[in-house]
Amino acid sequence: MIYFLAVIIFIILTLFLRFVIGIEPRTIVIFYLLGLIIFFFSFTVAEMPAFGSPDNPTFNEVPQRYLESGVSETGAVNIVSSVIIDYRAFDTLGEATVLFVAIAAVIATIKAH
Repeated sequence: MIYFLAVIIFIILTLFLRFVIGIEPRTIVIFYLLGLIIFFFSFTVAEMPAFGSPDNPTFNEVPQRYLESGVSETGAVNIVSSVIIDYRAFDTLGEATVLFVAIAAVIATIKAH
């Protein structure tokens, strides 16, 4: 029932913005999507643990294990290299892919104009 009312309110608001104020439908959709993103981000921030709290996920046993057994498990003398290459390889590959796509998009945009 509440979802039905929310949809009716959004439809009425859309019709008001379109025909009374004269805003283009594309702009209305952009505002709705931005509002939806802000709505989800606000709930994400509200569920985060307090800063410095012992329940914070950064205070766990993983960094301690990397420091204690990183050299014996990976064979790398440099602990930073062992974490990046052996433990977090898929994450690093994903970051490199995102950077490559961003650079390709910038180059394509520059060449298009």
